[in-house]
Amino acid sequence: MSNAIQFLEMLGRHPALIHAPAAAYENAVAALEIDDRQRSALMDRNHAALGELIRGRTKMMCIICTPDENEQEAVPDENDNDGDGVPDEDSSPTRE
Repeated sequence: MSNAIQFLEMLGRHPALIHAPAAAYENAVAALEIDDRQRSALMDRNHAALGELIRGRTKMMCIICTPDENEQEAVPDENDNDGDGVPDEDSSPTRE
């Protein structure tokens, strides 16, 4: 993993550095062992340029699929012999 990515990961874990005085952020970036273009992108806080330099994805999506509210999952029932989700009529002998 590149040092620039590790730095971004560290910023995610410790966001206080993002809001710290500019000198603290600049000192942290200056201490990184990265090339000058990456350093410049970090100093300028230019995420698009940094993304290109480290070959980051330009687009990322998160998709969550959930069942419809009206769609209910069939719960197995010991009285459902045909598996349709509806208990079958009681076939046990009845007392009269």
